[in-house]
Amino acid sequence: MSSYRFRTASAVLVALGVTVAGVPLALSATAAPAAPAAPAGPLQQRVDFNGDGYEDMVASVPEGTVSGVKKAGYLAVYLGDAKGISPSRHQIISRKTPDVPGEPQAGGLFGGGTTADVDGDGFTDMLVRAGVGAPVLLFGGSAGLGTRAAEFAGRGSAVGDYDGDGRAEVAGVGAGGTTVVLSGDIGADGSVGSTRTALTEDSGYGYYRGVQAVDMNSDGKDDLLVSSGCDDEPDCGGMSLYLSDGATFTYVPFKTAAGTLLEHSTVTVGSVNGDAYPDLVHTRRPTGMDSDVDFPSKGGALAVVYGGPQGQNTALTTKWITQDAAGVPGADEVGDRLGESTAVRDLDGDGYGEVVVGLPGEDVGEAPDAGGVLVFKGRSGGITGADTKVIGQSTADIPGVDEKGDGFGGEVHVVAGAKGVPATLAIGAPGENAGHGGVWLLKGGPSGPLAPGSVSFGEQTLGLTPSPVRFGGILD
Repeated sequence: MSSYRFRTASAVLVALGVTVAGVPLALSATAAPAAPAAPAGPLQQRVDFNGDGYEDMVASVPEGTVSGVKKAGYLAVYLGDAKGISPSRHQIISRKTPDVPGEPQAGGLFGGGTTADVDGDGFTDMLVRAGVGAPVLLFGGSAGLGTRAAEFAGRGSAVGDYDGDGRAEVAGVGAGGTTVVLSGDIGADGSVGSTRTALTEDSGYGYYRGVQAVDMNSDGKDDLLVSSGCDDEPDCGGMSLYLSDGATFTYVPFKTAAGTLLEHSTVTVGSVNGDAYPDLVHTRRPTGMDSDVDFPSKGGALAVVYGGPQGQNTALTTKWITQDAAGVPGADEVGDRLGESTAVRDLDGDGYGEVVVGLPGEDVGEAPDAGGVLVFKGRSGGITGADTKVIGQSTADIPGVDEKGDGFGGEVHVVAGAKGVPATLAIGAPGENAGHGGVWLLKGGPSGPLAPGSVSFGEQTLGLTPSPVRFGGILD
């Protein structure tokens, strides 16, 4: 099971202007990838850069300093093995890394992006965003992420197989926001051999803002989740689903109860109820605008649209769940920011995906915005508030203490388990230590995430002097 958000990696070790463990190796632009140890599966799913069957993790630090250049940005890549994810095993990639295109620039904000098998070789790749310059494709291989690297000539970051031919295309918003364009036939040099228009906005007042890939009906062809806006007011627009038949895309409305306003929410994709179809976990915080009128929450809520052969399984009810729901710890309060981060994956090994939701604005005792995380238990009938757990720095065996502005839960991510290796819950607290940030790792167990044995880490484990870069703010 996997999750990915609509915003919504025997390591090659490289220097970032500092000394890190291992021997720096140049990335080869021509190295041929070796066969992976296990198939990678669907394009958006298992993150396995070196093909060893163990999932990996990336902490993107776009505000990180590289060779003295502030906010140039870098990636900290953690390769999993039979012991899971360890902070001590890391790979650092930036524009200072040999063969990665470009040079570190102040405000370059290199970091964040999409993980997927772009070139179809069975190794996960990463399309990395950049505030300055073109995005960069980092290709996976037996040595890890960055076996090859190239600037991406296309537009967008939603990698999927939209026509079912087994090859990746990247969906993105066209110039002016009036089209969604698919870039295909992607070369090893990042070139784009073909483009086609998937959608056209012709209302005269609306525009597209972003796209995400999801095979909602599990027919082998990825569909499009499209975020849109309009010129009339900041509160208009929303989220729409378009199913692919391989050639065209057809709008399919979400069927929900009155007042749910799913179109104004953020979407995380994963499998909650353990069937063959992905589900859409919608989270929303109050905005102070007109769309709040029917929204049943002060601090945030979540709702699940369950997938099915027609796109949505309407037999399973979609409704908002808040902290006031039975079984959910805490109370629905202004500023909690419930759902600012979300991940969906099986943490207890029962075949159903837990929904992990960040509460970075939660006040704990005398510490405002210390934050926390809620873990909703997955079931065949979907999630309710029953058996929901809360995790924070005041939880026994969790390192650290609750402090003002920590924002614990500002980012959440689940590293999938493998044979003999439990899943791992990663929790980011970007505000920890005056904005230095940090990440906490909790192993999964029969009852969910386990606090005993949990560890925390930040820039210091990379051999860097910690600085206010909000480490842990982006995890993939």
